[in-house]
Amino acid sequence: MSVQSTPAAGTAVLGMDLIGCIVTDLKKELAFYSELGLVPAKQSENGAEFHFPDGSTFGLWQPPESEDVPIGYSFMFTVADAAAAAQRAREGGATIGEAFESPVCHMAMGEDCEGNSIILHQKKTRDEHVPPKTPRTLTSINGIDLAGYLVADAPRAVTFYRDVLGLESSYVDEQNRGAEFELADGTTFGVWHEAGAPTGGFAMFAVDDARAKVAELRSRGIEIGDADEGEGCFMALGADPEGNCFVIHQRKGHG
Repeated sequence: MSVQSTPAAGTAVLGMDLIGCIVTDLKKELAFYSELGLVPAKQSENGAEFHFPDGSTFGLWQPPESEDVPIGYSFMFTVADAAAAAQRAREGGATIGEAFESPVCHMAMGEDCEGNSIILHQKKTRDEHVPPKTPRTLTSINGIDLAGYLVADAPRAVTFYRDVLGLESSYVDEQNRGAEFELADGTTFGVWHEAGAPTGGFAMFAVDDARAKVAELRSRGIEIGDADEGEGCFMALGADPEGNCFVIHQRKGHG
């Protein structure tokens, strides 16, 4: 897969407008994420958005039963021209449809090289980001440190996001297990292969004290692993009621 080395005007990926999940039971999912400490900034009959102090947005959406939409994570990549960006991605070998218009945006929906959902998203106007009016604590969720996909073939996935979508890698694992891409809006997207782990999406929710957050969630009856220490962070893995992976993540130097 290959495309022009320099993206045409309007086709560059500038960030992630939304990191979210397509779900089958919105009411149950909202109750779960409420237990995690998330408060919706926007809510409708079919979905909700959560705005974080770092500028990132997490969303839940329950499509009508008549729509054949795959359940699980989906990432809305920010572009200035959804139609042009989709055309460029198709020229590079991506499976992505034509851009269509909604009342608030233009978007083109498709898949990466492993069948994971991707959306090229062009907002008509920049909406106001409204983080929750709650004080920052050691266990409050302050943003999303990283979101992405666990994949079966990391080198192939890295090639797709680098050469087809045009993302610039900020970190590439020396053992070819994956890469991270820091985007212009401050969000970070990643792809990673972990032996024995199921493929699919994940989001790393940022807290100042991962161990305290794990204890808090367990006190509420939420099953989550221990906050293991890595080279630069502490992280604990869990899953929501529909099996979507989330990670409680504390960068070292916080808490």
